[in-house]
Amino acid sequence: RAVPPPSPPEVVAGIVNDGSAGRVAETAVRLARELGGRVRFVQVVPADFDDHERAEAEAVTFSAALHALRGSPHVQATFETPSGDPRNLLGHRSRLAVALVIGPDRPDADPAVAAYCQANSGCRVLVVPEGLVVPRDSGELRPTAELRPTAMNPLNQRAL
Repeated sequence: RAVPPPSPPEVVAGIVNDGSAGRVAETAVRLARELGGRVRFVQVVPADFDDHERAEAEAVTFSAALHALRGSPHVQATFETPSGDPRNLLGHRSRLAVALVIGPDRPDADPAVAAYCQANSGCRVLVVPEGLVVPRDSGELRPTAELRPTAMNPLNQRAL
């Protein structure tokens, strides 16, 4: 009996309506490309969004994802737009992933998604700070502030 081939590693790009979609998408695609994996773009929207607001949020995510995927034709991607608490949804969606890539918590953030995910996620959590530049020509991440892969959760210390 043949053993099925292992599935490629998955990187989850956790998109929240906070202006970080582009940076998160670029970083997630870069990491997936380095790992020979795929990206799951998860745009969490509030439960009270109407159809129009949901469509606008999906358009922002899809646009950021397409821009990030340009130049990476071999990176597979899927898209989801669940509604509810982003902490629980991103934690659940990334439970089998090698990494969850998210933007930083804003000082007025309620709930604090990045802090929650770092403390509770079963995979490595990369918080992409404002000011991160992902140049198209070299393919290297050049942060103006460091990527913060460390957290309280010991699982976040796994090497990628």
